[in-house]
Amino acid sequence: MGIRFFLSVFTILVGAFHARAADIQLEKLKDDIYVISVVGEFQEGDDKRFKNVAISTDKAVVFLDSPGGLAGVGMEIGRTISIKGFSTAVVENTMCASSCGLVWLAGKHRFITPTSKVGFHAVFSDTSGQQAVSSAGNALVGSYLQQLGLSANVIVYVTDAAPASMQWLTAADAKQIGLDIDLLAADAPAQASAPVPFGGDATASYAPTTVTVTPPPLHQGPLWRIFEHTDLPGYDLPDMPLRLFTVEDCKTECDGNDRCRAFTFNEAHKVCFLKGMATEALQFSGAVSGYKGNESDIQRVGQDFGASLDFRTSKNVEIMGKPFAKFTGSSLAACQNQCILTPTCQGFNFYRNGMCFMLNVRKPTRNNLLSVAGARSN
Repeated sequence: MGIRFFLSVFTILVGAFHARAADIQLEKLKDDIYVISVVGEFQEGDDKRFKNVAISTDKAVVFLDSPGGLAGVGMEIGRTISIKGFSTAVVENTMCASSCGLVWLAGKHRFITPTSKVGFHAVFSDTSGQQAVSSAGNALVGSYLQQLGLSANVIVYVTDAAPASMQWLTAADAKQIGLDIDLLAADAPAQASAPVPFGGDATASYAPTTVTVTPPPLHQGPLWRIFEHTDLPGYDLPDMPLRLFTVEDCKTECDGNDRCRAFTFNEAHKVCFLKGMATEALQFSGAVSGYKGNESDIQRVGQDFGASLDFRTSKNVEIMGKPFAKFTGSSLAACQNQCILTPTCQGFNFYRNGMCFMLNVRKPTRNNLLSVAGARSN
């Protein structure tokens, strides 16, 4: 009973989890072999809960599905994995980003698939909503990675991307920095002949010879979904934006970049943001976005008002001003829609605690990691 059986079982388990904090589950598969699934954002206490689960077994594969969270918690979970000698895995079409990537690196064997998304960026501090790279935090990450026996090249790679962007791991990157990874290819026929490493680089020297797949059929290119008046926030690739002239130019750049799965083009400023992935769509009059894949992969936040108004909703932003109305227990979608449908509302602030503020001003604004703001442009 091999690792592919673990993958099929974990895929079923993930579908049952819908927690914001990390949901940590232990499943016994065969004899003394266990699967530990970690799904959701890392919060205070998750490292202790993981240790309490991990103490009951000496043989486990840790499956990860998380956007990250507290870096310190992630590193503590990683230390436990390293001490126990567990392996780590990210299954097909699953994301493990930020501090989750630090956990994945701790595995004795680091399993991944061609459609897995493992991403890294620098540790940041949040002072009064202002996001800045934390030198102390990245020093701790460097020390942690050294304890795992990883090279200086890996440390630089993991901490290089800015906090607002993401360094998505590719096969070429892993080979260049000397990081050993193990490819898992689901549904591979037994008679397949050639190993295919993560990312499709058939010349990568680290590709495990025990994993084989049949080369995929040739196709005409990715299926693009284009969204008018829409922003796909976050997950920018490094060195963004690009100065381009048209939406088609932006799409062409994404097609030519093996890390790119989505883009947003700002028509007013003629700039293009290539993205490693996209999970939600926000109202942004004057922007066009594209996504490689199914439209159902992206969640629309609130009603799509299209070209009927000039309005933009942005994450990590707060409008400075005195609200004329407040709502508790709201959602981002409800807060945005209420402002748009209220003629006197020029802008709104929505906070993670469910507070929604309606304002009759659009600016000034400031950065705030705990807020989402929207405003009319005219």
